[in-house]
Amino acid sequence: MSAREIHVVIAGVSVAGIKVAKTVAALSKAGYPNLRITLVDRNAYTYHALGAPRGIVDQEFGQKLILPLANLLSAESPKHQFIQASLTSVTTNNTVYLSTGQSLTYDFLVLATGSRNNRPAHLTASSIDGARAEARRLFENVAAATSVLIVGGGAVGVEMAGEIAGAYPNKKVTLVHSGSRLLPLNFKPAISDGVVAKLQRLGVTVVLNEKVAIPSNTIFDSSVRPLTLVGASGHEYASDLQILATGTHLETDFMIPLETALNASLRDTRGAIKVNSHLQLDTADRTYSNIYVPGDVNNLPMGAKYAMKAAEQGANVGNNIVALIKNPQATGALKPWDGSLMDLILVPIGKQMGVFQGMGMTLGKSWFGDVMARNMKGKDYFLSQKLKDFPPGTGNVSV
Repeated sequence: MSAREIHVVIAGVSVAGIKVAKTVAALSKAGYPNLRITLVDRNAYTYHALGAPRGIVDQEFGQKLILPLANLLSAESPKHQFIQASLTSVTTNNTVYLSTGQSLTYDFLVLATGSRNNRPAHLTASSIDGARAEARRLFENVAAATSVLIVGGGAVGVEMAGEIAGAYPNKKVTLVHSGSRLLPLNFKPAISDGVVAKLQRLGVTVVLNEKVAIPSNTIFDSSVRPLTLVGASGHEYASDLQILATGTHLETDFMIPLETALNASLRDTRGAIKVNSHLQLDTADRTYSNIYVPGDVNNLPMGAKYAMKAAEQGANVGNNIVALIKNPQATGALKPWDGSLMDLILVPIGKQMGVFQGMGMTLGKSWFGDVMARNMKGKDYFLSQKLKDFPPGTGNVSV
């Protein structure tokens, strides 16, 4: 048993942050009673955004996606705590500052603050009650709309189009994408062809090679209001509910104090934090090798920006921190993240259809793609897997 005082601070408690937390927290019952983990997140909950496409058409399911963070690690040790705050500053001397005015010193720091999407793939409320109310409004707005325009043909846009069209056959649903085919280009064209065919079977109008102008002075919060957007072709797209399923936003200004102190650029032009092969902060000063950056907020390629890859990175970081806690001199034994990019994709299209690529198979228009997507992801968008990391009863809600 070790009497060492060890403090691990994890800023951002979503896919990667949770995986790090659960991996390291296991040491609390394995001979490290003085291990403390402090979780920091601006929200009192984590939102299982993978399930957002189903949540906007199934009110009860939408409520289950909001998972409270306060007791995430309570079963492992009472020493672990959760602080609802934003990370405002990473500084020298192993210290971070929070929006509450608190400062935390650490032995290991994990920056897993992720990225922000547009609603409804992201909720803006910080409280649990506020998030539940926001999720209800999103469901009610989708139910009330007669025509829905979705801009962006990645997995999120495709899944939202499929779920809305499947749940509401009489709604006019239009999906507009700027590319020549749907889904990321690292997946085969047959997958995109299958998506288009299956969306059309649900009555969705799919428009490719069309860039829609997004007015900068217009708020897109999934409210019901008549609005006409114009494509580069000059075509007008009128709808009473608009969903932007395009791009992500990083908030990493908390790195500025450390960049200033080191006189070094620690982020790329997007604001993504630079990492080495071990997902440590990429800086010449090895004093800061105890800072790890898994998930969307790091500068790895876009093929590493999927929930599955964020979980893999979180596990890698967690295991390396565990190795260093057990033996602080074992830096040579740290395992690099394998660097693999996403080559598997499951995209449900409503509750009955979908496409699949992986394990040497490309299932686009095939009925077998429906079976794979429906049974592997379409049941609950992996919510049941996520709940395994939370105390029993989490996710049991009534509407």
